[in-house]
Amino acid sequence: MSAPIDWSQLWYPGPTRKFSEAELRQAGHDRPDRTLVTMVLINYLLLGFALMQLAPQVLTAPLTMAVAVCGVIGSQGALALWRRPTRRRLAFWSFFGVLAGILCGGVLVEWKDLARGSLERGWVLGACVALCMLMSLGWWFVTMWRAHQIETRLREQAEQARALAMAGQLAAAQIQPHFLYNALASLQHWVQVKDDRAAPMLDALTGFLRATLPLFNRSRLALGDEAAAAREYLEVMRLRLGERLRYGIDIEPAAAAAAVPPGLLLTLVENAVEHGVVPSLQGAEVRVSARAEAGRVVLEVADTGPGLAPGATDGIGLANTRTRLQQSFDGRARLSLAGAPAGGCIARIEFPLELP
Repeated sequence: MSAPIDWSQLWYPGPTRKFSEAELRQAGHDRPDRTLVTMVLINYLLLGFALMQLAPQVLTAPLTMAVAVCGVIGSQGALALWRRPTRRRLAFWSFFGVLAGILCGGVLVEWKDLARGSLERGWVLGACVALCMLMSLGWWFVTMWRAHQIETRLREQAEQARALAMAGQLAAAQIQPHFLYNALASLQHWVQVKDDRAAPMLDALTGFLRATLPLFNRSRLALGDEAAAAREYLEVMRLRLGERLRYGIDIEPAAAAAAVPPGLLLTLVENAVEHGVVPSLQGAEVRVSARAEAGRVVLEVADTGPGLAPGATDGIGLANTRTRLQQSFDGRARLSLAGAPAGGCIARIEFPLELP
């Protein structure tokens, strides 16, 4: 079903939506595209050239001045409307353009070299009116173009934010399903054989689920809360792997208050266990540390496992982590992987110190 006719555009043309300051900043205060500016300039020069060719020779000087004045006024109005495309501004500039055209025409008909015939006067007034109409039409085009561009950008950004939020929730929800299955399988077996490890495993698994379930509906949380979930995960894995897994967590109080996307630390810890501890027959140690320095947080997850494989690339978890860092900190965060001097791997994230 097509949209109804907006009759108000006949007497009050322009975009019906008024953008807030926050929306304009979000859309970006970029200048008009060079291609668009070049096309408008070329067409305007061609129009002025055609006008000079058709007009009587005696009108060349006054019409040149009229074209120049309308060009200056038109460019300034177009830039003002580009920065803030609203109906009110369009109406103001259109009224100002008509008034300037009338004054310009009135001045030019008194040009000292202008013949006193009605034909020349009519040419000047007609040319000024035509230029004002074209200028107003150009302003309307710029205003509607820019308003449509801002609406499109805001809509695209909203869709991207929703998509990234959904991806973040899925990434937080995908706490390695096989980890839960294996933990439950171990718990079931220990219960059946009356193993003393069953009760600690149940406590650790309950604590892990209690710490991770609230993450699903939050866009950012304190690093200390994320560290609590990582501790419960490591405790579950320690009960499963026994002496093969050793771990330690050291989060400075200032860094613990920093805001991070949910699942950020947990993903790094999972990678350290899966790629650093599990493949090692002798086992390995996982160390988590975070410190605040100069308004930024340095978060490290190190393991003493076999280290990075030659030519290793990011898996799905690390790729999602980079995407979520970009979403949360807009390019102000950095994730790097490096081999540890004594063997193993160090995952390091630097990000701004912001509160949730």
